[in-house]
Amino acid sequence: MAKILVIEDERSLRNDVIDALNLASFEVLSAPDGEAGLAIARQELPDLILCDVRMPGMDGFSVLEKIRDDETTAPIPFIFMTSQSDRDSMRSGMVRGADDYITKPFAIDELLKAVDARLNRRDMFVREAESKLEDAKLRLTRMVTHELRTPLISMNTVLEIVNKRMGALSPQEMQDLVASIDSGGRRLNHLVEQMALATQVESGVLQRATLPEKGTVISLAQILNGAVGLGRRFASSRTDVTISVDPFDAEVPILCHPAPLKHAFAELLANALNVSPENGQVTFAGWRSGRAMWVTITDSGRGMTPEQIARAREGFSQVEREQHEQQGMGLGLMLAHKLIDVHGGILELHSEVGKGTQVQIGLPISPEPLQNA
Repeated sequence: MAKILVIEDERSLRNDVIDALNLASFEVLSAPDGEAGLAIARQELPDLILCDVRMPGMDGFSVLEKIRDDETTAPIPFIFMTSQSDRDSMRSGMVRGADDYITKPFAIDELLKAVDARLNRRDMFVREAESKLEDAKLRLTRMVTHELRTPLISMNTVLEIVNKRMGALSPQEMQDLVASIDSGGRRLNHLVEQMALATQVESGVLQRATLPEKGTVISLAQILNGAVGLGRRFASSRTDVTISVDPFDAEVPILCHPAPLKHAFAELLANALNVSPENGQVTFAGWRSGRAMWVTITDSGRGMTPEQIARAREGFSQVEREQHEQQGMGLGLMLAHKLIDVHGGILELHSEVGKGTQVQIGLPISPEPLQNA
């Protein structure tokens, strides 16, 4: 049974609407003014809100704005009931996020049709969202299973070979087998680090609010120097790609969690290395703008469409995984975005299919000087 909130200051009309909705088998909540209606909406989270526009105190437009500003109530369908039928009033309501507009006086059948239409539309969105969630869960399950099993199987196979043929292996064969184990271990370590950092962000262990208390002021140059080596390890198979740096002054103080911020840059660098053509080049550049420091990482890879960028930002999705052999769970860009945000920064992507991608990272410069400055 759908729950509907009616916000209307005229008692007789409010009672008529309540009776009609009750007869139609809806659960009905009601409020005589905007303040009371907003409080009920936040507490009860109804499936739909019917609201008058002109009310004493908080009017309907203000109620709608506060409903849409609150992430817990923002998705609730909202229908205005009003005697203001002019075009400007309707447009004002729609711009604020109203789903429909019923002009007084209205027939009960008209009201019920509008209610049913909005509830059916909401149910359709819910079904689509649930379907996408199930697909995401299935994709994630398959990807996690594959990404964790693959290096383990490889490492276990190598250990079995070593165990059975220990005395018969040449030094070169032993070195190759050890390298295979090392590669699998690095891959697993990267996955564990990604998942650990993602968990810290989602749980609030890493958050922007605590950065002034728990962060450290160090130079951006230290972060970038460490990120280059780490990014190389994340993309160990792309030793053919050159990393170049356009000269810029990175000796600026940044308030940060050094290891997570270094990891963010390393993920972005590893992505650039992995998509680069054979013997390609990835370029670092940077500049200072007011109290912000900007760094770019540019590759000459395949590039991405806006839709592919959106999927990559969501995480657990790799662009063109079917066409191009890739490792990992697609966490890199999403994790880097979240870690940059924790540091009060901005991450922007500019990409053109066939020409490459440029990542721009903006970070606030700390007013505190470097200790060795």
